Amino acid sequence: MEMLYGLLRALIGWPGIITAIVLVCIGIYSKRIWLIILGGIFAIPISWYLGSTPRFRYIMYALPIFFIGSALAIKYEKSKLAWIFTLPYVGVIVWLGFTVLFQ
Repeated sequence: MEMLYGLLRALIGWPGIITAIVLVCIGIYSKRIWLIILGGIFAIPISWYLGSTPRFRYIMYALPIFFIGSALAIKYEKSKLAWIFTLPYVGVIVWLGFTVLFQ
C-alpha cells in the first residue's frame, strides 16, 4: 500500500507535472502523437487535484484537452499551433511554481 501512495505522490506532484511537459515537448519536436497523448494523461492527476480548488475550478479541468488539440495540430502538420496549445498548461504551472517558491 505504501508503494501505491508513493506512486500517487509522484503522479500528482512535481515529477508528474515535469514529466507531462517534457513528454509533450518531445512529442511535438519529434512529431510523435502518442507522446503528446501520454503527456496529456500525465497532466490529468494534477489538473483534477487543482481543479477542485476555488481558484482553478474551471480552467484546470480543461487544460489536458489542450494537449489533445496539440496532438491534432501535429497530425495536420501545424507545429506552431501545437506549441501554442501547450502554452496555457505551461503558463499555469509556471505561475503555480513561482507562487509556491515565493510565498
